[in-house]
Amino acid sequence: MVIEFSLANFRSFHVQQTLSFRATGLTSEVDSKNLIVQDDRNKFLKIVGIYGANASGKSNLIKGLSFFQDMVDGSLESDDVLLFGINPYKLASEKENNSGYFQMVLSLDDKKFRYGFTLDSRSAIQTEWLFGPAQKNETFYFKRRGNEIEINQEFFKEGDGLPKDKLRKDTLFLTFCTSYDGPTSKKIRDFISDKILIEPSKASRPQRSLRFITRGRNRETTDRLINNGNKEVVLGWLREAGLTYTDVSLEDVEVMKNLTINRVRLQKSVYDQKGEQSGSIQMDLDSDESEGTQKFYSYIGDLYERFQTGGMFVSDEIDSNFHPSLLRRLICLFQDVAVNKLNAQLLFTSHDTSLMSPDYMRRDQFYFTEKTVYDETRLYSLADLRGIRNNADFARQYLGGFYGALPQLGNYLSDKDITN
Repeated sequence: MVIEFSLANFRSFHVQQTLSFRATGLTSEVDSKNLIVQDDRNKFLKIVGIYGANASGKSNLIKGLSFFQDMVDGSLESDDVLLFGINPYKLASEKENNSGYFQMVLSLDDKKFRYGFTLDSRSAIQTEWLFGPAQKNETFYFKRRGNEIEINQEFFKEGDGLPKDKLRKDTLFLTFCTSYDGPTSKKIRDFISDKILIEPSKASRPQRSLRFITRGRNRETTDRLINNGNKEVVLGWLREAGLTYTDVSLEDVEVMKNLTINRVRLQKSVYDQKGEQSGSIQMDLDSDESEGTQKFYSYIGDLYERFQTGGMFVSDEIDSNFHPSLLRRLICLFQDVAVNKLNAQLLFTSHDTSLMSPDYMRRDQFYFTEKTVYDETRLYSLADLRGIRNNADFARQYLGGFYGALPQLGNYLSDKDITN
């Protein structure tokens, strides 16, 4: 389970900002037992939503998390991850002593780990650290500065005796340890790489002719359910969204030489003028159905997998192409202990204020991004603001400017005669 994610000096983030899934001690109108995961000492949130004006940094936070994941997953195999991912804050007159800071706090098997790294201006790992549980308190497992690595032999024996001369300057030591089957490092890497699923950004998708290829790849987990004989799961999830089909199947289509993709075929009933079923017809998901249906289909496999194995689902602009009722239904699925048995988490960004209600979520589940006068992103929680009642109309107060994080709109066009 993700407890915290912090970043600094990345895109619009200058000084360190932290997104926390720790539950505060506030009371709530909604039944908190469905929103909170509790261990022996701590309470954690299943869902966090981020709101803010356009260009305030919401997507940059998701991009920072995605870059962190890519580094942990792929820095051993390729140096392109760091080379193309490094993107420090550009508007400071005095440059920071690093080119990016990233840290995640995790709870794995009821043990808390804190892992992070910084980058230097030469596209190399500047510092790296892993802290974990000791007998009573947290202690370091390893600390790295450049290629100098200090190992705690009592708690991180897997890092001792490795051929550190083979460690590239752009490779994370955590990832390096997993290649030698280090159990602790592998547990952390596997969670970050496999259990955090980030919905592909629209900006990263190819345009026009290649878009359908990308769509096919985004739907792999849902397609896999059908190929594994679980099409009733897919049909059931579609019915949850008010989309009724009698069958679903996949068809291999060669889109170019040596490239075949799955086309999704959905079967619908046909009715006569008396309202009686007279047959059925096959619909193509891409050419016949809406963007919202296509998006929800792509979600099915990913959410089903998260509910079966745990982890986190991350969606930037989750409200895009979704009706507010469907969006609330998705939120409720994460809160349903009968569905979300392994306490999967959801992190989303949105402009849909219909979710900002004490009937659905607690105050500490809402975060905001806001640009400062220096054009850097500030991240803060609704629970940080004083004087807000737990049963307040969050949406009305947010749109009324009580919480900040609103766009500063000008009147340039209204002052001009633009009719001629």
